[in-house]
Amino acid sequence: MKLRKLAGLLMLILLVVVYSFGAMLIAIHLLPESRWAEFVYYPIVGILWIFPAMKIVKWMQPAEDN
Repeated sequence: MKLRKLAGLLMLILLVVVYSFGAMLIAIHLLPESRWAEFVYYPIVGILWIFPAMKIVKWMQPAEDN
């Protein structure tokens, strides 16, 4: 069980690093030079990383014995 939590922690760290750099590169290369575009883009990508992180956290949880 501890190995699963350690693997999940490493996956979460990797997710945050890769996702943040990817979001930054997309913003640099694809967003127009507009404060409004940034105002809309960054909150959206700031929320979207939660969905893959939730899957990793759910995978880390111990299975219930029923």
